[in-house]
Amino acid sequence: MILMIRFRKSAVVTAASACTVLAAALVSIAPSASAQVWRVTVSAGTSVGLGSSQYGSGCAYAVTVEGRPGDAAWFYDTGAFGTFSPQTVTIGSDGRASTSWTPQVSGWHRIYADSYYGAAATDSFQVGTGINLGSACVVV
Repeated sequence: MILMIRFRKSAVVTAASACTVLAAALVSIAPSASAQVWRVTVSAGTSVGLGSSQYGSGCAYAVTVEGRPGDAAWFYDTGAFGTFSPQTVTIGSDGRASTSWTPQVSGWHRIYADSYYGAAATDSFQVGTGINLGSACVVV
C-alpha cells in the first residue's frame, strides 16, 4: 500500500513537471501579441501657419507609418474628415511606408494606421483653414 502511494505521488509530480515544461515551451514559441504598427507621424512640409495650426484644410501632407516590414497598413482620420492617397500601403523593408493625407475640413483630427497585428495613432491636432498655393499652404 505504501509503495502504491509513493508511486502515485511520484507520477503526479512527474506529470505536473511535464505540464510546466510544456507550457513554458508553448509560451516561448507563441507569436508576439505586440502591435506591429507602432508609430504614425505627419509632416507639415511647407505649410505656413498664421494662426495656431500648422495644418490646413485642402492641403496635402505626408503621413509616415512605421511597423513590421511586409505588413499592410491602412489609414483613417477620426474626429473630422480627411482623405488618403493611397488608403492602404505595404510597409517596406526599412520598416516605413508613406501616404498623402488631405484634411477636407478644419477642426480636430487624429490619424490612425491599422494593420492585422496592431494599430498606432497620432495625437489629436487642430487643422485650420488652408489656402493651397500649389507648392505651399498658408494656414489661417
